[in-house]
Amino acid sequence: MENTDQQIYFNFSYYALNLLGKQMYSTQWSAISELVANGIDAGSEVVRVYINRTIPEKSTIEIFDNGSGMDYDDLANKYAYIGRDKRAEADINNTFMGRKGVGKLAALYLSKKYYILSKSQGIESAWVLDSINAKDSDVPRLEKLDTNSITLDNKRLWSSYTKGTMIKLVDVDLRNFASKKLVSLQQRIANFYLLENLNSKIEVAYVSQLGEKISFSEVKKSIAFGNLYAIFESNPGMISNKLSDKVKIRDSELKELNDKRDTIIINSENNSSFFNLSGVFKNIPYELKGWIGIHASISKDIAELNDKKFIRNMVYNPNRLRLYVRNKLAVENFLDILKNSQAFANYIEGEISFDILDDDRLPDIATTSRENISDSDGRVTLLTNLLKPIVSRLIVERVNIGTVLRNEELNILENQRRIEERKKEEERLAKEKAILEQERERVARQEAEAAATKLGEENAKLENEKTSLDLQNKMKDVLLSEQDTRREKLLVHELSVVSNVIDTATNDMVSDFQKSDDFSRISKYIYNFKYSTTKLDIIKNQFLRLNDYDIEGGAVINIKGYLSSYFDNVPLNRRRRIKNNIGPKPFEANVDVFELGVLVDNILQNAIDRDANYIRVEFDDSLKQMSFISDTGPILVEPIDEIFKLGVTSRDDGTGVGLFLVHQIATKFNWRVYAESRGKEAVIVIDFGNIK
Repeated sequence: MENTDQQIYFNFSYYALNLLGKQMYSTQWSAISELVANGIDAGSEVVRVYINRTIPEKSTIEIFDNGSGMDYDDLANKYAYIGRDKRAEADINNTFMGRKGVGKLAALYLSKKYYILSKSQGIESAWVLDSINAKDSDVPRLEKLDTNSITLDNKRLWSSYTKGTMIKLVDVDLRNFASKKLVSLQQRIANFYLLENLNSKIEVAYVSQLGEKISFSEVKKSIAFGNLYAIFESNPGMISNKLSDKVKIRDSELKELNDKRDTIIINSENNSSFFNLSGVFKNIPYELKGWIGIHASISKDIAELNDKKFIRNMVYNPNRLRLYVRNKLAVENFLDILKNSQAFANYIEGEISFDILDDDRLPDIATTSRENISDSDGRVTLLTNLLKPIVSRLIVERVNIGTVLRNEELNILENQRRIEERKKEEERLAKEKAILEQERERVARQEAEAAATKLGEENAKLENEKTSLDLQNKMKDVLLSEQDTRREKLLVHELSVVSNVIDTATNDMVSDFQKSDDFSRISKYIYNFKYSTTKLDIIKNQFLRLNDYDIEGGAVINIKGYLSSYFDNVPLNRRRRIKNNIGPKPFEANVDVFELGVLVDNILQNAIDRDANYIRVEFDDSLKQMSFISDTGPILVEPIDEIFKLGVTSRDDGTGVGLFLVHQIATKFNWRVYAESRGKEAVIVIDFGNIK
């Protein structure tokens, strides 16, 4: 059939065209990429792909470029000529992707009806190929249309072009594509080309709802370089600068193994185990270019932690060794040809270029399918030999780091096991030691109880003896008149020993009986013990102070003067905490100095036992009150005056006896004693209000 101005016939039947189309393409993506390649070969600056999927089974695709366009002669003698080799019309250095002249069959693979609009040399023409009702024996033809009769979603943009080609496909069935798969459209299209080597840009727009704005965005590679553990590059520095310094390999329950590990860079210059990546094949030079890497992990959580660009789903799988020829994808995954069955082979990702596979001076090795090559050709064998040691080296590196991590894990677990066994042994020994210690404490407690009983009997005898101040002064005269310092030190030592023994026994009795029903029964004995030990301690201190003070029994004394002397003679570690603010004005009262000493000593000791940093003693002459203020507040006993009851204490190890003695002695002297909390300060007040 001859062409006319209105019709252009193909040189194949519909049966042949449809058969070829089904054999050459297996997915919509590969067919779309073929139509994009035609636009790139036409010398366009930008090729745009637009998909309208508002009705999935009747989707519309518009692919248009601003390349050279086609006039009537181009359509009749080139486009409709199936099998025309356009490279034959060019010089040997051409960069055309296409060779067989069958790329236009991609349109028939996608739809039975499509439109061609082309602008060339200032003339625009429109054509349609409609095979909806055609028979297999019919000869396909392009029928000319009025350009205004074709509705375009991107008419405004197309109208701005002065040259180029628009392919509009209608009723394309995209029902089997979920929306999340279309999100991967850019990555799928990007992987069909070595974008950095093209002189054209590719842009994509996608509409899924009526009224949605059309917005084109540039197709770019989205490779998770940050998740690669090791990488080979044909030229040092071509891609390694995109790697992370460290990557996480895997998750572990052991915190020590979750640290990131150093990445590895290898290349042909520093690795003699690789074949020469360039050479001559049948008098034609060849060179392997590109990069191959192995991922640290293909687990989604770990990989995305290393690099958020990592995407892996049913449509898009990054773990491919993509082979490019003339900047266009020739084999989606060359690992299938390498037949590497190692466990980490599916961690490999790379992009390599080997243009000798489609050199015009050698036979075409592409299979009937546009998506594969014949693996029996010597050039494929050559490429296989070049790639095998590289892939094997990368897998070895990944296996090695996995082995290192496993060994580290085993070592840590073994150390933990040893530590746990050692800990159990230490706990066993500690338990045995605690049992022995408890037994010692029980024996010591029994001995202390016996000693306390004996001391109680001796204390009862002492209470029956005359203890007036006159007798004490007389004892002082007798003891000190001889000026025997050794006897004085011996007496002081013996008093300290007796006081400490009784005090320790008393505290043990309180700790042992405080939570028992017998506490109230023995409390009176505890009081006697505590009173006696404190009094013994005061007597001892008095022997050390009597040269500074002239005291006659229960006579009237200057309380301020007595206290100032008392504070100057207490032990140094206590004296440093006391701040004497009582003032110089005398304040006299008739007291028993030993019992006054017991009262003051218990107030000070109570504050010191609560770790006071300071004890400030103040005297209010107008109110006739003396206050002992320390940084041991607040007082946690409720109500606060309960603190003066026998056995009441705010400390876990307290006896509840000291302040009870203070209250008893103050009452005896007809004084009032009470406690206050002032923020972080605790205050014990002695009110001498009844003294005339």
